Amino acid sequence: MSDIFSQIGTKIGTELKSLSDRIDGIGGGDSSVDNYSEPTFTSGLLTALTTWTDDGKGTKVGSKTFTYTSGNLTSVVEKDGSDTTTLTKTLTYDAEGNLASITKDYA
Repeated sequence: MSDIFSQIGTKIGTELKSLSDRIDGIGGGDSSVDNYSEPTFTSGLLTALTTWTDDGKGTKVGSKTFTYTSGNLTSVVEKDGSDTTTLTKTLTYDAEGNLASITKDYA
């Protein structure tokens, strides 16, 4: 059973990486990923994603933490594998719930 969760985690990681690349403007569609990603869900929402070089979790590549307000994704905090560099993306929405802006802050 844990093998299927591993496969699901890897697939989610691949899809999120592709989405992240498209948001950042550095990619097109699907891309192959040699990393292993481990998702964390809270109340059905993806709240964290940790990426390792392999499923043995030998070396941490990076992590992302997702925050939601009223069901809308409001921030994504990305850290490198050593937690040295942090990128915070803040998402805002208009009155109708449409994405209005994404701001980025590097630390």
